[in-house]
Amino acid sequence: MDYLPEVFDRVAASRAASIALIEENKGWTFAELADEANRIASVLKERLNGDTVGILLLNSQKYIATMLGAWKAGKTAVPLNYLLPPAELGFIIKDSGMCSLISSPFFNQALGSVKPLLGDRGVILMADDPGFTSPSTGGLPRDYRDPALFLYTSGTTGRPKGVILTHDNLLANVESCQRAGDFDNRDAFLCLLPFFHTYAITGTFLLPLTNGSKMVLVDRFQPTKVLGLIQEHKISVFLAIPSMYRVLAGTEGTFDLSSVRFPISGGEPLPPAVAEAFEKRFGVPIFEGYGQTEAAPVVTLNRPGARKPGTIGPPVPGVEVAIWDEQNRLLAAGEIGEIMVRGRNVMRGYHHLPEETAKTITDGWLHTGDLGTIDHDGFVSITGRKKDLIISAGENIYPREIEEILAQHPKVKEVAVIGVKDEIRGEVPKAFVIVRDGMSVEEKELRSFCRSNLANYKVPKYIELVADLPRTPTGKVLKRMLSAAATGY
Repeated sequence: MDYLPEVFDRVAASRAASIALIEENKGWTFAELADEANRIASVLKERLNGDTVGILLLNSQKYIATMLGAWKAGKTAVPLNYLLPPAELGFIIKDSGMCSLISSPFFNQALGSVKPLLGDRGVILMADDPGFTSPSTGGLPRDYRDPALFLYTSGTTGRPKGVILTHDNLLANVESCQRAGDFDNRDAFLCLLPFFHTYAITGTFLLPLTNGSKMVLVDRFQPTKVLGLIQEHKISVFLAIPSMYRVLAGTEGTFDLSSVRFPISGGEPLPPAVAEAFEKRFGVPIFEGYGQTEAAPVVTLNRPGARKPGTIGPPVPGVEVAIWDEQNRLLAAGEIGEIMVRGRNVMRGYHHLPEETAKTITDGWLHTGDLGTIDHDGFVSITGRKKDLIISAGENIYPREIEEILAQHPKVKEVAVIGVKDEIRGEVPKAFVIVRDGMSVEEKELRSFCRSNLANYKVPKYIELVADLPRTPTGKVLKRMLSAAATGY
């Protein structure tokens, strides 16, 4: 069995003179990318003692070379979400055990806050420093079962959980996607999504790199620039979230997207109106898929010749999907239950959380926490979420995390947070707040408090002050009644 750098090295050798990636107006061949990855690996082996290295960078050629270099140096990479506040970054740094972090001056403010958490032996390397690369001394043999990534996903208790994905987990999912999409080195991929997401790592990083395809990088989403790049570089494949497709469908001007054969949507449910508007505007259908970080991540995918609008598609080759009831019994086609996933792509487990791992994986089957059905043709549909999760423009938000922050405000007696529909982001958080007796508080004060303690995308868009909350006879808050009352937002 292989591990990721071995696969890339074989592709780089066979495609040495071909363009691997383009950033702004500069291109790098596969040979040039491989050389820089080898040089970075030499630096990491020489200067770093630990097994885990964090990466805090914007999408760039340097990000790709650094990730490959970390794997070649025998390290486990921890891609960090730069949207997170220092407190959350700090937790991930400590929990993962990293003693080194690779970043750039762009993040100097955040680095000043987290540097002390790396400890006395902690090392911060600047990817823009010319000394970041050195003459190559070769790679370090690894095992395909070794961890390639720790990817942190918010926990239902507010504590992020480190998903352990091995080289084999990732390669298995890349192979599944390859078989589903029939990609080859004639494809050109547009990389819109940040590489700290597994959706982007598998779909627009590993898939093209191991397939010998060209990648075109985008550092931030600008709709007319994106459409111009698609036209200029004859992009055939790109991944985006529904809110991006909504914006693209509403752009002015004339763009030639005739090269696009496979625009993929994931991260959150695709509204039918968005899919219809995009196809009407550009003449190409969107192919909706579904995945989870714990599944590396792609589970199902609509594709040319196997597409049913309104579903998330059939399982990708090599991945099994079943529907179970609450007693872990298999349900028949059309019956609603929990979506379960099995395959080589399923994570090793959660870092330092054996009990959470045991709850999440049963006899090799991953509990997704999502409710859905499978029809007689094998197409999967999501009907709801078992987990108390809000997905806002592709970002996962757990209400408990917001509730715990708001509960720390001295004027807040109790709080409940739910997701409500939003035309732009799909869903946004709404907080119902009970104020302490004899006190009063302004919404802007609570929102400012949240901004000081949470990433911006987690700050409630709506805050409603209430006298009480609907409850069960035992006092538990009935969030489904809050959701019903909030319809129309």
